[in-house]
Amino acid sequence: MHTIVNSPSVFSCKLPAAGWINLAQIRQIQFEDLPSRTAVVTWQNGDKQPFFGEDAVALIKAIEKAITSINKRV
Repeated sequence: MHTIVNSPSVFSCKLPAAGWINLAQIRQIQFEDLPSRTAVVTWQNGDKQPFFGEDAVALIKAIEKAITSINKRV
């Protein structure tokens, strides 16, 4: 699954283990549920960062919430 979020706003997200991140700085996210929950973020600068388990789940939920919020504005 690929989701692209491009927004000038700040969409903060608190992950259980990884701390706070700004979703607006994400260029792309890849999520895999099996064999383990993993989300690989590609940041605006091209760097990639993996998130695992509950951090991956929280990140995907936050992305979905951000997308819904952005779509309501359009």
